[in-house]
Amino acid sequence: MKISLTKPVLSSLDTFLKLIDELFAYEALPQKVEQTATAVKQLLATPELGQAWFIEVEENGENCVAGHLVVSYAFSLEHGGKVGFIDQFYLKPEWRQKGIGASLIPQVEDRVMNDGVKALSLEVNIGNAGARTFYERHGFVPRRQFCVMTKNLAEKAVPLYVAS
Repeated sequence: MKISLTKPVLSSLDTFLKLIDELFAYEALPQKVEQTATAVKQLLATPELGQAWFIEVEENGENCVAGHLVVSYAFSLEHGGKVGFIDQFYLKPEWRQKGIGASLIPQVEDRVMNDGVKALSLEVNIGNAGARTFYERHGFVPRRQFCVMTKNLAEKAVPLYVAS
């Protein structure tokens, strides 16, 4: 089995968005479809924001897309520069527990290091012991003294009486 990461292009946007839909459904996360599509287009057009890949598997001479992976970039004084955040790592259920993830982690690390990334972080559902064990086996260390917190920011409406 050959496992590789390939960059999606705008012509493959529908396939990419379908995989994201599957991930959101699997994780029971709310999704704003238009917002997600806009964000994916922005990511694909702006490499400084991060990288996105299809996870492709070649088995018995056949190629198929088994999932996707997205790494977003930020800057950290703590880590001395650019950092990556694994925003999405999705494998279709039929491709799980086959060693694909173990093969991909070093590939992802190499690719983001080539982009100048100093550290790689991710979020794992605290109840997902299997995922936590997997990531710990690959060198990710829980930061038990930290709690990830998020605040969604809404765009402010421009009053109609404001002249431009």
